[in-house]
Amino acid sequence: MPRRLGLRAVCGAVLLGLLTNCGPEKEPPEGLNSAQVLNIVCGREDANPMQKKGCEGRACVVEGHIFGKEVAYLWLDEGDLESANLILEDTWPVPRFDPVHLPPPLTWTEDPYGEKFWRYIFYGLRPTAHLLWAFRETGERRYRDKLMDVFRSFAADSKNSVFSRDKHGTAYRAMVFVNSYWKLKHAGALSREEAQLLEQLILEDARFLEDPKNFEAGFNHGFAEAAALLLIAENFPHFEDASRWRELALARYDDLLSDIIGSDGFIIENSAYYQFYVFTQVYQLAQWARTHGVELPPQVWPVLERMARFASYIVQPDGHIPMLGASQRLLVRKHQPVLLARMGAVFPELAHMLTAGMCGSAPTERLAFFESSGVAVLRSSFDPALDYREQTHLIFDMGPYRTDHSHLDALNVVLYSAGRTLLTDPGMFTEEPGDEEAYFRSTRAHNTVTVDGLDQRAGHASPGLSAQGGRWLYQSGFHTLYEGVGHWRAVMLLEKDVVLVLDRLTSEGSHRFEQRWQFQPDLTVSTQGTSTSVTDKTGKRVLQVTQALPEGLSVSTVRGATGPYDGWYSEDYEVRKKATVLVYPREGVQAHYATLFTSGLNATSPVRVSAWPRPDGLEVHACAAGRGYHIRVQRPAGTDEAVTVTTAPAECEREEAGAPGPP
Repeated sequence: MPRRLGLRAVCGAVLLGLLTNCGPEKEPPEGLNSAQVLNIVCGREDANPMQKKGCEGRACVVEGHIFGKEVAYLWLDEGDLESANLILEDTWPVPRFDPVHLPPPLTWTEDPYGEKFWRYIFYGLRPTAHLLWAFRETGERRYRDKLMDVFRSFAADSKNSVFSRDKHGTAYRAMVFVNSYWKLKHAGALSREEAQLLEQLILEDARFLEDPKNFEAGFNHGFAEAAALLLIAENFPHFEDASRWRELALARYDDLLSDIIGSDGFIIENSAYYQFYVFTQVYQLAQWARTHGVELPPQVWPVLERMARFASYIVQPDGHIPMLGASQRLLVRKHQPVLLARMGAVFPELAHMLTAGMCGSAPTERLAFFESSGVAVLRSSFDPALDYREQTHLIFDMGPYRTDHSHLDALNVVLYSAGRTLLTDPGMFTEEPGDEEAYFRSTRAHNTVTVDGLDQRAGHASPGLSAQGGRWLYQSGFHTLYEGVGHWRAVMLLEKDVVLVLDRLTSEGSHRFEQRWQFQPDLTVSTQGTSTSVTDKTGKRVLQVTQALPEGLSVSTVRGATGPYDGWYSEDYEVRKKATVLVYPREGVQAHYATLFTSGLNATSPVRVSAWPRPDGLEVHACAAGRGYHIRVQRPAGTDEAVTVTTAPAECEREEAGAPGPP
């Protein structure tokens, strides 16, 4: 008779399966068995995950050093034999790039791709983690010897390398040295001369990192830089300046937690990708500190709670992040699976997201507004009885421009519905300055309204009214980021698969306004009049776009243009694809739009939308999903803005019979 599992064990198995794709015949990654991962998921084990090879009996404490204290970030303790074997042949694997052969001896001026990210990883010596992992996994000394050859080469010839002075890269290189030093010490595989060499390299990096000129306090790099200095201080307490480095690192970390992570839990870089990059770093350092008795600033756990809440809302129902700001493709449910399992065990709303609603605690707000970032997330349902992945998930960005990773995207919208992303952000193609980098940050690359083909100024938008009633949700915002022009926008989730966007632009003179909608590369966009049909690669219609106020409105599309750049999408670094942009231009002193998006089963159903600008606002009547909605917005962008919504199926029936709508 089969053994019955308790609810918590079932949840653990669900989370494990979603995170790792482990079926009954497969083991989870990192050498852990299923029982160990279930202990992680169910909260019965919360120490930082460590491989124990090289630590047996007395080897777990060497020269007073406790095994495991040498590494805080899980990804610096991972590797694979294929990559290690490539490095034995002087072929270097760096994420996002094809492995490249670099003939020995290395000069430490290598830059085969002429690309900042490759240099950051390579000169941070992060690929050498494969060699350390392979030595500990196999016991074969050739991997250890190659690792030390690389370190000796770096020590001898990197002094004049401008690339080795990268601040962020130096932080990771310092952590690589610390981890390698103690892992080899515990394995009895480091000679006195080699230990002295590594200690000298670690001292040099510590002195570099302590210099205020080399601390990047304004964005995510600072977290790794402060953590590296703390790691050195804790692992080498005999260093003369260790105590001072410890205090400096902790003070910097305290400031970072306040300055880089907003009070609502979203990092100031306005990037969903970097949100998880920082979230996982802060969590791992907190767990490392708890395990090894290191006292971090007291705000670290409240900050993590806020980050977890934001993460639980911002991820789309299919587990992907939206491509907000400087983002790349990230499927959170398959990302660092054991680490995310641990985090889900600590934060119940995060577990709910990671398991697609099958475990954890469902978020309680269908309209969640994150005040310091100005981001609102509108969600059709979190009900576990409904299909989690098919829910509508709408993001409305009314936030400030805060760092160079921010985009010029005030009042931008990202729409996921009926199982996929329908309106997308363009992503981050590159960090190398130029026309392409500028395009992906530009206003025209986002789902908002441009004025005279220009970018918005870098500045703040203002959130407006948040309201809801029954099924519908409403959020508005406003900005004046074009000289002499005010743009008010409201987004409404009327029900699952039915979204309405209202725009009102007023100005002092005549302008050309363009309402722009961005689609992923695999979607085909067809227009008929001012209405638009969007189909996937199988020819299935997944979305229809219906405009009210057709008088004076035209429509066009652009895809893969280069003069200037327009109609591009990038979900992988330095890989861009042609994508269609739907453009609705108007000209004049003012412009109004009322745009209805229907998806799922409603994408093929008849819809209608009409709008009537009023002296005090806007009135809209929409028929979709077999229901009629009468919406009235009063005093938009005012402090006393108000919205009323009534369902009116009878009016839809009268319109079908030819009777007029509201006067």
